[in-house]
Amino acid sequence: MREDFFSTIGEIIKYGGSTFAALVAMSIYTTTDGFFIGNWVGTDGLAAMALVFPVTVVFMAIGTLFETGGSAVVSQTIGEGKKLLAEKIIRSNYACAAVIGIIVAVVGNIFIEPLLKMLSDNPDEQHIIDLAISFLRISLCGVPFLLTVNLTGAFMRCIDKPSHVFYLVGSTSLINIILDALFIIGFGWGMKGAAFATVLAQISGAAISFWYFKYSRQKFSTPLSFGSLEYIWQEVKVGAGFAVSTLMMCFIEYFLNATLLHYDAPHLLAAATIANIILTFVYLPLNGLDTGIQPLISRLFAEKKEQHYLRVMRYGFFLTVVLTFAIYALLMIFTEELMNTFVADNEPVTPEMITFLRLMFILQPFVGIATWLSGIMAALEDEWRNFVIALLPLVVQVPLIWLLPKILPIEFIGFTYSVNDVAEAAVAFLLIRSFLREKGLSFRKIFAYRR
Repeated sequence: MREDFFSTIGEIIKYGGSTFAALVAMSIYTTTDGFFIGNWVGTDGLAAMALVFPVTVVFMAIGTLFETGGSAVVSQTIGEGKKLLAEKIIRSNYACAAVIGIIVAVVGNIFIEPLLKMLSDNPDEQHIIDLAISFLRISLCGVPFLLTVNLTGAFMRCIDKPSHVFYLVGSTSLINIILDALFIIGFGWGMKGAAFATVLAQISGAAISFWYFKYSRQKFSTPLSFGSLEYIWQEVKVGAGFAVSTLMMCFIEYFLNATLLHYDAPHLLAAATIANIILTFVYLPLNGLDTGIQPLISRLFAEKKEQHYLRVMRYGFFLTVVLTFAIYALLMIFTEELMNTFVADNEPVTPEMITFLRLMFILQPFVGIATWLSGIMAALEDEWRNFVIALLPLVVQVPLIWLLPKILPIEFIGFTYSVNDVAEAAVAFLLIRSFLREKGLSFRKIFAYRR
């Protein structure tokens, strides 16, 4: 039992720990823009980033679709001993991501201006909207490269090289930090400088990805060939729940931004940007831990090593819970200090902004539970339950965003996030019980103590 415990924890650290570290690095990547913009552009820049966030979530949704679905399908294919087929599927993913990334970049640049200008016709707020448009017109050009980096990270885990994910993401994060400082502080380019830094960092990451599979020891062993689109469709079905969940975040943020502008609360737009940056440090590490071990669970399940994958599920849960509560404690204790990091000294944080953030964080521990449950469903290639969970914000959060400002001060709108966190955890728990039963599993079996 003792040997099983330490060996399983070692595996989780190997697969989940490296991805956890990589996504912490990605969190720093995301945070860098907010830090430099908040301190050298000001709260108008932070408010503009709140308008930018829903659009960047679309990029994340596409990346999540291929990363989660591709990781599960490729890992299972490798577990079945079909390495050459797995390489063909990986190539197909890169081709699809490149085509979709180019389409998103072109269509996004066409529609981004009218989409954002719909949010408000108040002349006092047009400056904020113009800042957001200037950032997005540049950053949209980096979508194909961003998707390439995301896919490479997923496939590094699949081929049993999870530690390489950290080096990939860490190097792009470092490039972004250096270029942010150069373009925003050194050249004074403001929002455009942050956008140029992001795109150049993504191009660098894509170049590293190309080198990794072309010239390094991990290069493909098959000639240039692609897997059937049937496998891409299988990935879409597996990753659809996560992608739709991310797209729901886009819709919620867009609706929230419109509501805050309607109630003339641009200072809370700045708070929303800070909240999104801080929550990145919650969601990405949690997803890093659970996404990192998904290929391991998928492979062990395909190899029918029941006791092994049950241990990975069980210890993954305990690590997720511990991590969630540790992050939660930091968020609740140091809320004001965290906010002050992103706001210049001449623009103090208001009590309304602090209340807004704390209400968003107040039920945060439920996020860890929902993440673990969704991760298991993705690892075992569930096709619809994650999709159902993804639609919950439409029936939970959207009505609350509309209702709460009518009966409470506008800053209480942050509580809608906490209510949605609880709803997602509860529904995920109910759905996964039936899913596990279909697989011949149960929570009792996962958490059973065996000598």
